Amino acid sequence: MNTQADPLLLHAHRQGSQLTHIDIRNQRPRAAALLAGRSPAEAAALVPRLFALCAQAQQSAARLACAAALGQPTPGEDEAAALERCLAAEAAQEHLWRLLLDWPPLLGFDARRNRYAELHRRLARPLSAEEAYALGGDLLDLVARELLAGFFTRLREPRNLGEFVDRAEAGGGLGSVLGALVRSGTAGAPASGAVALLPRRSAAGWLDALGGLPDEDWCLQPIDHGAAAETGPLARNAGSPLVRLLLEQGHRISARLLAKVIDVADCASRLRQPLAAGVPELADAASPAPGVGLAWVETARGLLLHGVRLDGEGRIADYRVCAPTEWNFHPAGSFASEGSGWPAPDSGIAQKRLNALALALDPCVAYRVILDDADPTEDAATGAGHA
Repeated sequence: MNTQADPLLLHAHRQGSQLTHIDIRNQRPRAAALLAGRSPAEAAALVPRLFALCAQAQQSAARLACAAALGQPTPGEDEAAALERCLAAEAAQEHLWRLLLDWPPLLGFDARRNRYAELHRRLARPLSAEEAYALGGDLLDLVARELLAGFFTRLREPRNLGEFVDRAEAGGGLGSVLGALVRSGTAGAPASGAVALLPRRSAAGWLDALGGLPDEDWCLQPIDHGAAAETGPLARNAGSPLVRLLLEQGHRISARLLAKVIDVADCASRLRQPLAAGVPELADAASPAPGVGLAWVETARGLLLHGVRLDGEGRIADYRVCAPTEWNFHPAGSFASEGSGWPAPDSGIAQKRLNALALALDPCVAYRVILDDADPTEDAATGAGHA
């Protein structure tokens, strides 16, 4: 087993029939250091090559942080609308990769490669406002007719878990995957309680919370109010009635899967009507002092933070990046918390549950899930980010 190729190693330890703890080794290269000494324009051009996954979000965060540090005005309405369409298209593409290609095989169903390839071609290219509007409508149809069809043929929402599973499976497609995941058993919060969900904050609010730009140690293991927190689809959609039903019944992995589908519908709506009133923004930036800027972008996987400090010549003296993976795979984060502290007499079942938990939290780097004493016929899960 070559673990050197996997920047994120997730090692579950078992004592007897009990999963006792998780070791997380995050070996992701610290690429932000390569931006030191460059101009803001050079940095913005280099960032998508350093961070190929969610490249649009990464470049947008870099541009916004540098613009704030330089004291430049915020984007006008047309530019902001174009940015929101761009970010929504990228997030939808990232979610559909997981929903159509990765989740079905995990539960014994066929991946929908042709359907994904068709959508990928449309989402990956620059979109005019008219093209984005039409594509958003097609994505809404995808959710209603293909991903969760069983929930759109009844006048009321399911009242209990049994009704939820019946409707999920009645729709086929991803609904069948979701139903199978629920039937596989609960995966609730540990006895110590679930990791808190990361709240939304403005960029200025983050500067206040952090006391300025974050330092390197914080970016490697971020905390909020002194504790680990979860970012991403569940944090954004925990208030949805169907997601809340799954959480209340102890199906946290299934709740995250459903939250991804809700995110796709949200992305579709943003493609059709960017900057709609009352809809949370996808990006923000602020400056606490001249030459200093912080920006965040909401990506498919969660909150992405960029911070920059310029020197007296306007070149980058210090650059910080904190990605969603550092939140969700924190040593005390959701994977470590929910991946241990439960009985695992069957190594095959335990491995599958750990695999599903990792995929639900969706690392943005290649990863490997290893279970001590696992059945050698049950493969450890591996995953990889994609450009």
